[in-house]
Amino acid sequence: MKTNRNDVSSYGNRQLILKENKLEGTVQIDSLFSNNPLFALGPVDGLKGEITIYNDIVSVARIKNNKPQVSQSKKTKAIFLLATHESNWEAYNIDRKLSGLKESENYVKEFLISKNRDISKAIPFRIETKVQNMIYHIIYKSDSLPHNKVEHQKAKIKFEMEHQDVNILGFWVDEERAGKLTHHGLRTHLHFIEKDNKTSGHIDDIIIPANSTLYIPKL
Repeated sequence: MKTNRNDVSSYGNRQLILKENKLEGTVQIDSLFSNNPLFALGPVDGLKGEITIYNDIVSVARIKNNKPQVSQSKKTKAIFLLATHESNWEAYNIDRKLSGLKESENYVKEFLISKNRDISKAIPFRIETKVQNMIYHIIYKSDSLPHNKVEHQKAKIKFEMEHQDVNILGFWVDEERAGKLTHHGLRTHLHFIEKDNKTSGHIDDIIIPANSTLYIPKL
């Protein structure tokens, strides 16, 4: 089921993965491309990887021999997805180092408020930076066991990255979609693509240096 509010579309529901063991894809990404650039993120059908689309660049990250393997296949289905076709962005300097997801989320929240944006609605944002340190995962379920919280954590294959140029895609979501399309306790969902698209995935922890660039939609 598609939900569309404030130019942020969403498909599926993260909570159904754990509550109802629903791992089937709800949307095929090739159906989403249009004249305006696509930005989107979510997990692959069957929990077989992570989808990140940044300015129409597709990065489908899977695991092979315990290492990330990226393809640009548009013939990929997502279990759930956040997406926008935003084409007009304003760039701002991040004036201090941000340590951790929560601090990064709070910075984005306060920045949006300072720019008179309505944070009761969903808002996409981007960060381009040379990341100081980042821990990320690619979810890759390799068995047919019924899925639950324990199995979900086992399926997250984690990696660490330092001093690499990355494009970060994030969504601030409205209260109704918090938890359904973000992790518990967060209002944001962040993925990244390395500048050369050698890897991508879901961000678990991050240090963003000062003087990185934050992009938010123009009013």
